[in-house]
Amino acid sequence: MDLETLKEALGDEKFSALKTYVDDLTGQRDAARNESITGRKGLKEKLAKLESDQAALLEKLGLETLDDLDSLPDAKGAAEAAKQYEAKTKRLERQLAEATAAREQAEGKYKGSLQKAAVSEAIGAHEFIARDLVETYVGQRLAWEGDDLLFKADDGRLMPIKDAVAGLAKSRPELLKPTGSGGAGVRPGNAGGNAGPKTMTRAAFEAMQPSEQMATAKAGVTLV
Repeated sequence: MDLETLKEALGDEKFSALKTYVDDLTGQRDAARNESITGRKGLKEKLAKLESDQAALLEKLGLETLDDLDSLPDAKGAAEAAKQYEAKTKRLERQLAEATAAREQAEGKYKGSLQKAAVSEAIGAHEFIARDLVETYVGQRLAWEGDDLLFKADDGRLMPIKDAVAGLAKSRPELLKPTGSGGAGVRPGNAGGNAGPKTMTRAAFEAMQPSEQMATAKAGVTLV
């Protein structure tokens, strides 16, 4: 409606009042319309946020729809189930650790017995003056390569224990007991020297350099 058509009939004063009133109503209408539009936008954003949060929650719970919530156990039951599961898991972990430790201990004893037997057999083929010192010397240089027990030479080479002991006996004949006058392994007499037994702790022997260990074995020292 065009208010200007009423101006002449109403006069300036009444027309001005009417126009002011109509303008005020128009302003209120526009304000209400804007408020409605803004409100709808806000509600739409809130709805989108709620739907996003709901989807994220369902995903964490492993559900597809809200209807599946009824299949979930109550909070108290879930907490009790989680507690029992944790206790069972810890018990299984403890049993596994105990079984692993027992297996490693048994394996260590088994390998230890194999090592002792292998060293004893290799050294038994030769008449060493101080057998226990030679056993300790050889035992310090053994290494497991899979299921094979080998001797590690000073240059890093690995060899069978028997070959290593045989090489030691050949290269250091003074470590062997006398086999006859003037023969290999004969030690010069020690007339006038102390004939008493010589002893040394195993720890002290193991702390020596290889050359010192050989000299000690040559001297016929006994480990205690």
